[in-house]
Amino acid sequence: DGIARLVPQAAAASFVVAMEGDRLLLVGEPAAEARPTLSGLAVADVDVRAAVRLASGPEAVGAYRTAHEEWIALTAVAQAGLARATFDVGLQYAKDRRQFGVPIGTFQALQHRFADLHARVDGGRLLAYEAVWALDEDEPTKGQLVAQAGWFCGEVAEEAAGFSLHVHGGYGFMLEYDVQLHVRRAKAARLVVGDPREQLRTIAARRWGPDAPTAAPASRPTRPGMDFRFDPETEAFRAEVRAFLDEHLTRDVIERALTTGTMHDWGFHRALCERGYLAAGWPREVGGLGRSAIDQTLLSQELFGAGAPIDGLSIAAMVGAVLMLRGTEQQRAEIVPRILAGEVMCCLGYSEPDAGSDVAAVATRAVRDGDGWVIDGQKMFTTMAHEAHYVFLLCRSNLDVPKHKGLTMFLVPMDTPGIEITPVQTMGGERTNITFYNEVRVPDSCRVGEVDDGWDVMHAALVYERNSANWGEPNHLVESVARWAKEAGRFDEPATQEVLARWSTELEVGRLLLFRSAWLSAQGALPHVEGSMAKLHITEAFVRASSDLLDLLGPEGLVPMGEPGTVLDGLVEHAFRHAVVTTIYGGSSEVQREIIAGRGLGLPRNR
Repeated sequence: DGIARLVPQAAAASFVVAMEGDRLLLVGEPAAEARPTLSGLAVADVDVRAAVRLASGPEAVGAYRTAHEEWIALTAVAQAGLARATFDVGLQYAKDRRQFGVPIGTFQALQHRFADLHARVDGGRLLAYEAVWALDEDEPTKGQLVAQAGWFCGEVAEEAAGFSLHVHGGYGFMLEYDVQLHVRRAKAARLVVGDPREQLRTIAARRWGPDAPTAAPASRPTRPGMDFRFDPETEAFRAEVRAFLDEHLTRDVIERALTTGTMHDWGFHRALCERGYLAAGWPREVGGLGRSAIDQTLLSQELFGAGAPIDGLSIAAMVGAVLMLRGTEQQRAEIVPRILAGEVMCCLGYSEPDAGSDVAAVATRAVRDGDGWVIDGQKMFTTMAHEAHYVFLLCRSNLDVPKHKGLTMFLVPMDTPGIEITPVQTMGGERTNITFYNEVRVPDSCRVGEVDDGWDVMHAALVYERNSANWGEPNHLVESVARWAKEAGRFDEPATQEVLARWSTELEVGRLLLFRSAWLSAQGALPHVEGSMAKLHITEAFVRASSDLLDLLGPEGLVPMGEPGTVLDGLVEHAFRHAVVTTIYGGSSEVQREIIAGRGLGLPRNR
């Protein structure tokens, strides 16, 4: 009938532009009255019957699409700002409001929800900035990134505003409190942009559809400012790593690891070490490649994404790095070179039946006996123990001090009499072990760090481990299912597109959080909180993505690798079993939430 309904901001606009077919229209002085809606966004109906045609044809459509994408991107930035503002309102209220004699911010349920949202709100801001940057630089991926930012920032603005209102309790519903305005604005601003489900389908089309970009431009921007591309040196390093994987990571290597559950292959491991990848970030003067934290992160994600069996590499690199920092001269001279050469493998003796995330509660005893020590106890989840030459063993050496001050770390040869290994098979298919230590006698030269200083030694190792979130594997999973959907004729189904787009976007947020942490490390900072935010977001997304993608495949997706009729060689079925463990190793999601809530948000301790 010639009326454009519910046009956002039209009641405050001097001009309205619109598309009708391939015609670009202009309405001057629309004189439209604002309509009552959920939120005051100056929404109005506009009479376009007297509109002036500015242009028509493909050029007009392109011009309108450019303007529309800029609007979506800038709205995403606004939604990211709204999410942070309303989050901060709720956070401050949780610190100030007291119930049961304490601030409600001490309640763990609230702290953990705040931690989840903090990661998502920060990730939304990064994604919105990436979308604006991509438009400015005319990146081939700009359309996809704009659609992702529009959907995700709308999603997280709703989440943050809704939770902030919930934290306020009944006060949040009172009109004199601003938080209810945030809830209204978050929802309304999202819907005037468009149907969120249609946004997801747009993401899928721009990511995997016929017009999806295939390569980035060769040239780089010369102007200063924000840049989401990797440096040319890093891109060259990525190409080198991919060439290495093409040469050395065979299907037999991957299948053997998955079949045995031992995510390690000696031939592949030694090839990695020969190339210097185990110590990619170490200084050249101590045998490393001198690569930046960004390069190291990229290396890890390429290995994860290719399905490389690198449990041994990760542990050996961690132990080697700690020995370089806290080990003795003898350990650095005799053991570290063998680790770097791929001759020696290590395992970690931290967890115990009653000491999982609470590592300081270990009960394995180390008692002085002349010039040496006698060790007795049991360790759980000693992955790689059946392949390792040494165990990095945390023991209780002092019962008369607080528990975290009475620990000592040892590097114990696995062929020492008194060590027993019992295999444990897991739901994810990986083999781990229980290790027993019965009157294991070791010289004092096996000690790493000072007596009773094992907590600090272990902390250095945990910081290294928590900065290695596995983004490459879930990203590979989503891309693999997208290829399968296209080949199986399922890609055009709305449900398929929505699932793929949702998890592609969530993982793009995870990638940005991960490389922000790496960038901070490259600047000389210690990104404890940022590393925890990346690991929390990526691993929790991996769990939900693997479940949703398995739903897409249906019953056929339940068939494991090696069986007749398997889909994607059992990739999704294995990911579903494996994803949960990524929320546990390297510090469980709950541990990461505690770090974020305490160190990152300043919420009061609840114990």
